[in-house]
Amino acid sequence: MNEDLSREEIHSAVDRAVEELLSDAAIQAPPVDALILARRLGIPAEPRPKGPRAGAKKDWPAPHDPTPEAKQWFAAQAIGAYLKPSLLQRLGIPPEQKRLLMGESLATLVASHLLLPAAWFGDDARALEYDVLELKKRYATVAVDVIAWRLLDLPAPCVITIVDNDHVQRRRSNAWRVRHELEEPERECQRYVNHFSRPRVVCADGWTVQGWPVHQADWKREILRSLVDEEVMNRMGRQGPD
Repeated sequence: MNEDLSREEIHSAVDRAVEELLSDAAIQAPPVDALILARRLGIPAEPRPKGPRAGAKKDWPAPHDPTPEAKQWFAAQAIGAYLKPSLLQRLGIPPEQKRLLMGESLATLVASHLLLPAAWFGDDARALEYDVLELKKRYATVAVDVIAWRLLDLPAPCVITIVDNDHVQRRRSNAWRVRHELEEPERECQRYVNHFSRPRVVCADGWTVQGWPVHQADWKREILRSLVDEEVMNRMGRQGPD
């Protein structure tokens, strides 16, 4: 792998490839239907039931009864695999290179940028005040947690946390160091959202926390987007995206 490549260069190359693909398909606004796009490209992109199979890719979940968003994600990753050889060539990375880029596969990176293209997503996120449920209405083919995680690619500093059944499942900042455990304002927001199944904003102790429910009958997920003021950020220590 070319060790001189920056995160920005990799994302830029992916975004250019996505823009070219969408332009060729005359797709000018969200939502992007990756299933239709894959069929146009002649790419098999239907999830198959879980089970042992040769060459299975761990990044491509295929539940027994996949949701519409899971089908879209699978198709988007299949398109990412289709684009991978040309992207590796564009980036100057040997085709045999197996190392993941920035902790995720190139197909996964393409998938998130395809369903949430840089050409639209940043402007839409700012216009909708980073409200993931409002963004879901515009990007209907994408799961809410994928939308939230994509916010980390934007310039606005934040922490994104995904909580499943009261346990922190994923947590990352694009600007400062964070512990795995929630801070008290985040816990307050998460408890409210979990209990009332309603969005919530909590402002306390230099934190501003937005929380959204993604609840089902037997399973609860809360998504948090957290901001901190300058004093808290300096105390935690600034950093680049992890």
